[in-house]
Amino acid sequence: MRGRSFNIISIIFSRAIYAINWYNISPLFLMISATLGIQLSVLGLVPAFFLLGAGIFQIPAGIISASIGPKRTAMAGMYLLSISTILSGLSWNLYSLLLFRFMVGAGAAFYFSPAIGILKNLFSERNRGLSMGLYNAAFNLGAGLSVATFGIFAGMVGWRESLIISGIIGIIITIENHLTLPDARGGERSDLLKILLNRNIIFLGLSLAGFWGTYFATAQLLDPYLIKEKGIPQVFAGYISSMILFTGVIGGPLGGHFLDRFGRGRLLLSIMAISSSIIISTIPFQNAYLIMFSTIFLGIFAVGIFSILYAIPSLYKEIPENMIPLSIGLINSIQISVGSVAPFAFTFISEKFSYTLGWFFLGIFVLAFLPLIFLVRER
Repeated sequence: MRGRSFNIISIIFSRAIYAINWYNISPLFLMISATLGIQLSVLGLVPAFFLLGAGIFQIPAGIISASIGPKRTAMAGMYLLSISTILSGLSWNLYSLLLFRFMVGAGAAFYFSPAIGILKNLFSERNRGLSMGLYNAAFNLGAGLSVATFGIFAGMVGWRESLIISGIIGIIITIENHLTLPDARGGERSDLLKILLNRNIIFLGLSLAGFWGTYFATAQLLDPYLIKEKGIPQVFAGYISSMILFTGVIGGPLGGHFLDRFGRGRLLLSIMAISSSIIISTIPFQNAYLIMFSTIFLGIFAVGIFSILYAIPSLYKEIPENMIPLSIGLINSIQISVGSVAPFAFTFISEKFSYTLGWFFLGIFVLAFLPLIFLVRER
């Protein structure tokens, strides 16, 4: 029991560091823009290239995990993510920055679903929702700390140095994981095509693809919007933006618990997605205090959604244990492929027309594929 608890803490802490190296770039956009002479609107390509790398390698990561085991795959991904974060700090122009963030995304893909494969073996089947809740809560804790503090930290040491230090911390925690986490062998891949063509998995991924992209765009781009358009000081803007992530620490375990306790995953997902759409589309009409209040609920709903979303595949009896990372990777690949247009579309619409239309687009994008949720079997 003691070893199991330590392993849970170890993988949860790793997930938090993973999130820091995912989100640490967005608070630096204004500094990067000034240093490298890149327009702020063009920097909307940076999260898009991250998503491209993450999306392309989700399915390969699941396939490799099924063959060599989730631990080896996840650790390779975390090493790549951390090294690429260091290289991001050494970027000399837009193209080098886009390349290195693409590599960060690839590393994130190889870590994400295999790490779930590690964590699920540390929980009983009746607590799968809770395990996903804790996993996603750790992500939001790390991401929230990154958004809230990285701009301040970079102001003290420089944006390049802040990324390099963050990458080094990622390498250190990965070495610890490599030495302490239990290994698991891969299994047969005979069910590979069955997983990739599973209609429940495909529709589950598509139904929340709009939400995934909108949430990612909001978490990445709310901070510069508040500073530039609302005239909010950087420290306060970072605090407000981080609430969308910090409150997910509550939403993750809560959403997972509701799934374990009551089921009704489709209903829970629908209610939280619709509520999030309303919150996001009305951001331009809110003052700073209302936005902070809205981000609290958005964070709770968002991580509740992800916890339920990633727990559902483990409830399908036709999916073998070693294929769960692949099924989750397929969900994430679909969502990233569709959702990756959100940050670029938001920056384009906001630049060419207005931020009001940009936020309205994101709110509608949440709902675009949501009706497909009713084609999904819950168990």
